[in-house]
Amino acid sequence: MIQIVIADDHRLVAEGVSQLIHSQSSARVVAICGTLESAVSFLAEHHPDILLLDVALPDGDGIDAVGQLRRQSPQTRIIIFTMYAEPAVIKRALNNNVEGYLLKSCSADELKEAIETVAKGAAYICEEARQIMCCGQECPAQLTVREREILRLIVDGYSQKEIADQLCLAFETVHSYTKYIRQKLGSPNTATLVRMAIEQHLV
Repeated sequence: MIQIVIADDHRLVAEGVSQLIHSQSSARVVAICGTLESAVSFLAEHHPDILLLDVALPDGDGIDAVGQLRRQSPQTRIIIFTMYAEPAVIKRALNNNVEGYLLKSCSADELKEAIETVAKGAAYICEEARQIMCCGQECPAQLTVREREILRLIVDGYSQKEIADQLCLAFETVHSYTKYIRQKLGSPNTATLVRMAIEQHLV
């Protein structure tokens, strides 16, 4: 039986995916980890077959943590399971040699296919991600109205605290939005984020 760990801080989503896996395949979810730290600890001790890994976790970036996770459990195969459909994010994941990339908008059948394919030792990139990569940089980052508003303030030089005060949002909310924006644009830091926002006419 294929043993799977889900690393996702949205507990309701993770539990729903877990139930779907149990009902659709012979695989079973042996743990749900809400942070990278807990995922690293679990993999070091239990060595599951597959890790369904979200990109944005409370204590770090899932893609950046791939190397650390592999050191804890080299035999565990990693599928990035995320809402991020931007070329820069997909490319970064593939450059980190993950075994799969699956969008959360996938069907139950595609989830089952991805798990079975990766468990057999092959790689699996969902159809939507393949199409996005074929378009390459011609596909602009899809930002929400709120994300564009926050990005504009970042470009204007406001700090996250100042943005939170101006928009009447919690600092943690602005911090999360900023993290999501950077993920979508594939930006490693604020300076690069500002440059990309201007170059791609996002503000």
